[in-house]
Amino acid sequence: MYRRIKLIIVLLIALSSFTTIIVLANEAASPVYLPVVYNDYGANPTPTPIPILQIIGFHPSNNPQEDYAVLKNNSGGPLDLTGWYLKAENQSGRYNFPESFILNSGATVNVRSGVGPSTITNLFIGLPFSLWTVPNNCLYVRDADGTLQDVACVDDEPAPPETPTSSVYISGFNPSSNPELDYVTIYNSTSEGFNLTGWWMKAESESGRYDFPTNFILGAESSVNVISGVGTNTATELYVGLTYSLWTSHDNCAYLRYKDGTLLDKKCVN
Repeated sequence: MYRRIKLIIVLLIALSSFTTIIVLANEAASPVYLPVVYNDYGANPTPTPIPILQIIGFHPSNNPQEDYAVLKNNSGGPLDLTGWYLKAENQSGRYNFPESFILNSGATVNVRSGVGPSTITNLFIGLPFSLWTVPNNCLYVRDADGTLQDVACVDDEPAPPETPTSSVYISGFNPSSNPELDYVTIYNSTSEGFNLTGWWMKAESESGRYDFPTNFILGAESSVNVISGVGTNTATELYVGLTYSLWTSHDNCAYLRYKDGTLLDKKCVN
């Protein structure tokens, strides 16, 4: 009898040990969940709101007709841009959006430096040179109240061409000892006319400058001869009013400048 009781006790002890091993094995196999620790270094930063009218990129080109910035309407509805305007950081003047110009929700519009007929997808500032080929040039978008909506700079994009070109340029000289026949030719290569009010020219070897007449229009794909001598101005001939010839000096150069002083072209007689 005693031997039977002793055997039962031994069996119970063995069974208890086996159960303990199973429990420990199960606990070892269970995943361990560590507490999440939050480091509070201050309030979460406020996310930058997406502009209603956002500059989403530039397309630099030394052709003003193909040089543009892309703007997108993020407002969730049609956006009337009447009174809104753009400003380039290193240029004078500003571009006003056309009256009652509507940009639909999610739509984009290309604002081009050059001249051309404006549409719902392309607007033209009317310049003879490229704005977005200028390093470090920035574009500012402001609403009708003057509130800044967005700003972006050209250097956010791949490096633009180093030397922008003008769509209105000096196409050649006609040197002559007769001032009335001595001229430099200015050509407009675009399909739109340019009002040359405020534009001016300067000869490198001469003091003073020649200012184009007020409201003088250089027609599309047309040229005008700027003549040294005295005469009556026409659509194709303008007179500086000198008694001598400018362009008979082989090393003399002509500088053509936009009304804000931007150099559009420089060519020398030789």
